[in-house]
Amino acid sequence: MNLKIVIKNTTRTLLKPWLNVFNQGEELPSRRYDLDWLRVLAFGLLIFYHTGMLYSENWGFHFKSQYLSSGIENVMLLLSPWRMGLIWFISGVALRFIVARFSLGMFLTTRSVKILLPLLFGIWFIVPIQLYAQMSQETSLAMGFWQFYSQFFDLTNPLFERYQAGIWPHVDVNHLWYLRSLWQFTLLLVLAMPLLHHATVHTIITRLCGRSLLTIFIVLLLPLCILKLSWPSDTFRYPMGALFLLYGYLLAWQPAFYSQLLRHWRVLLVVFTLGYIVVVLCYNMIWQNPAASQWQITSIDMLYTAQRLMGVLLMLALAQRFLNHDHPKLASLNGAVFPFYLLHQSVIIGLAFYLSKLQLGGFVEPLLILSLTFIICWLVFIAARRIDLLSPLLGIKVTGKYKAWQVKVGFGCGLILVSPLIFRLV
Repeated sequence: MNLKIVIKNTTRTLLKPWLNVFNQGEELPSRRYDLDWLRVLAFGLLIFYHTGMLYSENWGFHFKSQYLSSGIENVMLLLSPWRMGLIWFISGVALRFIVARFSLGMFLTTRSVKILLPLLFGIWFIVPIQLYAQMSQETSLAMGFWQFYSQFFDLTNPLFERYQAGIWPHVDVNHLWYLRSLWQFTLLLVLAMPLLHHATVHTIITRLCGRSLLTIFIVLLLPLCILKLSWPSDTFRYPMGALFLLYGYLLAWQPAFYSQLLRHWRVLLVVFTLGYIVVVLCYNMIWQNPAASQWQITSIDMLYTAQRLMGVLLMLALAQRFLNHDHPKLASLNGAVFPFYLLHQSVIIGLAFYLSKLQLGGFVEPLLILSLTFIICWLVFIAARRIDLLSPLLGIKVTGKYKAWQVKVGFGCGLILVSPLIFRLV
C-alpha cells in the first residue's frame, strides 16, 4: 500500500507542470459563434475545392475528369492559400477550450478516441474507393469495386505493389491526413503546454496583441516564411498546420487580437483582394513558366505565404463582423462537419468515377457531383446519428443516455480498437 502511495505521489510530482494546466476551473470566455460558423464554412468549402481538383489540369489528384481546365485553377487560388490554415487555426482555438474543461488523462483519452476512431474507420471503409478509382484510371484495373475491396485487406497482395504508401501498405489516409496530423500535433502541444501557459509567454502574447495589426501580421508571418524557405514544398503542409494550430491555441483567448481584426476588416479585404490578383498573375507568368528563375519562384512563394496568413485573418475578421450570432440550425450544422469531412472526398471521387462513363459534359457533371455529394453526406449523417454504435465511427456525438461506467467502457473499447493505429503513428 505504501508503495502505491509513493508511486502515486511521485507521478503527480513529475506531472505537476501539466496537471497545473488542465481543468483549472478558470472562467471560460463566451461561446464563439463566429468560429462555429467559420468551422462549418471552412469544411464546406472543401467540398467545392476537392470537386474542383477533379477538373484542374495542372494539380495532381487521385482521380481526374476528362473535362480538364487550367482556368479553374485561377478560381481555386482564391481558396488554396488559406483553406487549411484556417482549419488548423480553428482547431487550435478549440483545443484551448477543451484543455480548460478536462483533466490531463481525460483529455488524452477522449482526444485519442474521438480523432483516431474515425480515422481508423475511414482508412479501411471510406478511403478505399479513392484508391480503386485511381488505380482504374492509372493502371486500367480490370475488376469491379467489390472484388478490389476484398483484396484490399490483404496487405501483401501484389495488386498494390505500386501503391505501398500508407499507415499500412497501400492503406493510406488521403484526405484524412488532417486527422492523423491533428492527433500527432496535439501530443506535441501537450508536451509544450507548461511552457505555453507560462506567465512570461502569456505576457508576450498579450503585449503583441496590443500592438498594431501590421506588427501582429509580421510577427505571425516570419515563422511561416522561414519554414517555407527551409522545408520541402511537398511536405510543407505539416509544419504549416502545426504552426497555425499553435497560433490558434495561443490567440484563442486574446480579445485584443480579435478586436484588431474586427476594426480593420475592410483593410484586410482590400489587401487580400489585391494579393489574390497578384497571386493569379504570378501563377500564370512564373509558376507555369518552366524558364522562371529561382528568385522569381522564391518571391512568389513568399507572396503566397503572406496570402495564406492574410486569408486566415480576413476570414476571422469577416466571421466576427457578420457571423457572430447563434442560429437554431448552427448546432446541427456543426455536428455534421466531421462526418461530411470524413465522407466528402470519397463520395466526390466515387461519383466522378462512375459518372465519367456517362459523358455528361463539363457543366452538368460537376454540378451533379456537387449536388449529390451534399445530399449523400447529409443522408449518411442523418442516419448515423440515430445509431449510437455507428456515431463515434463518423465523429458524431452519441445522443443516447448512458451511465458513467458504460461511457468508460465505451472509451476503453475505443482505445483498444485504436491502439494498433497509435503504435503506427507515434
